[in-house]
Amino acid sequence: MSETRKKPLLFEEFSNLEGSIPWIKLVPSATPVKELRNIEEKLKINSLWMKCDDISSPLYGGNKSRKMEFIYAEALEQDKKRVLTAGAIGSNQCVANAIFCKKFRLTPMAVMIDQPVTKFVRHNLLIDLYYNTEFYYLKEAIPKSDDIYIMAPGCSTPFGNLGYIDAALELKNQVENGEIPEPDYIFVPTASSGTAAGLTIGVQLAGLKTHIHAIQTSFSSLSNLKAIQRLSKKTKKFMESYDISLPKLSFDHLKYTEEHYGGEYGLPTPECVAAINLLREQEKIILEPTYSGKTLAALLSFIRNNRSKVKDKTIVFWNTFNSHDFSDVIESVNYRDLPQELHWVFEKPIPDYGL
Repeated sequence: MSETRKKPLLFEEFSNLEGSIPWIKLVPSATPVKELRNIEEKLKINSLWMKCDDISSPLYGGNKSRKMEFIYAEALEQDKKRVLTAGAIGSNQCVANAIFCKKFRLTPMAVMIDQPVTKFVRHNLLIDLYYNTEFYYLKEAIPKSDDIYIMAPGCSTPFGNLGYIDAALELKNQVENGEIPEPDYIFVPTASSGTAAGLTIGVQLAGLKTHIHAIQTSFSSLSNLKAIQRLSKKTKKFMESYDISLPKLSFDHLKYTEEHYGGEYGLPTPECVAAINLLREQEKIILEPTYSGKTLAALLSFIRNNRSKVKDKTIVFWNTFNSHDFSDVIESVNYRDLPQELHWVFEKPIPDYGL
């Protein structure tokens, strides 16, 4: 990783935010940019890159840590003792919450719903277990207490979205430092819309010419173009409440793609599986089938359908999946120590998706 971060670039750009908005460091430095040379050669294009948020934090990679720098700072400022979030049984957010709660001596709580079972789902549940998550599976009644901080799904609030506005400013610095050409396109998954909303605002504030391709990875009622636009506007309004003057927000550079979702949250599609296998074989990089795999599938389809147009363009795959190895953690716990109602996840055979 590069030089240690002392504070968000957002605070340097907008000094009114520093001291007014709580922040605690989870991402120690700018995440690297990596050229995917083997896939470039295979696809016969010249500039395909990955933004390596898979190693965003040494504790747990992925896109949640950037948002959680603001979320946990607020929870600690409010003297909360427990942090409750929600997701599917294989939720990366629930895992991130469990791991970061341990760092801050908080209790993680997870409200969970079903999704198709893969090895990634099983692994995440075991990590949740290891970090002493309180599970609330398919339950309508959850505890209510003044000591509980409610973390929105995906940390997709104006507060959490600041993390990806800051990420766009970080990318601008990497462009200026000659680490990567200015991107023409960024491909990023969208479910609760926060990452896409933050980047939509951020690339404009950074003065980048980049187009954001937000790839649907969740229910259409949650993940849609209007949701990203609405959340972007709310985030801009939130920033302006701190007496910050921002340029008019445009969505001309935002494209929403839904055809790679597959009709069910977390369901591996053939195109997604092929994309995951390609990246593993060509670049030794591991993705999962809920978010990152479908995003890469959309990127590959875009290249194949527009090869002459994009051959010399710079395309960035924003990797939002944790790549740290938790094998020791997973092997140290027994699924039978999970609540009884979750045992089926490990006892029912997993379909052969080709992963």
